Amino acid sequence: MSARSEWTFAKGTEKVGIKVKPRLLVNTNDGALEAASSGFGLTQLISYQVANELAAGRLKTVLTDFEEASLPVHVIHREGRHGAAKVRSFVDLAVARLRGDSALQ
Repeated sequence: MSARSEWTFAKGTEKVGIKVKPRLLVNTNDGALEAASSGFGLTQLISYQVANELAAGRLKTVLTDFEEASLPVHVIHREGRHGAAKVRSFVDLAVARLRGDSALQ
């Protein structure tokens, strides 16, 4: 489902590259999600992108032994006397939403 002809899987420190021959090529994550949900095969997407489809039972996670480790999300902004109140408000909202989204944990 991806334009890449090789998918890389990692388990611990071991990495394995698997050559794939896609039946369908898409150029957006939404397209990959729609195709997989419609039964066109496998895709690699980030957990928050597929959370609703997984919860609804339209998709199933496979190869769980090779799931990537979680990566941190950082919100970086300038703080201090030049920091705008609306920027601070956005940062507070983003942090609350990111921490509250179970698909991102």
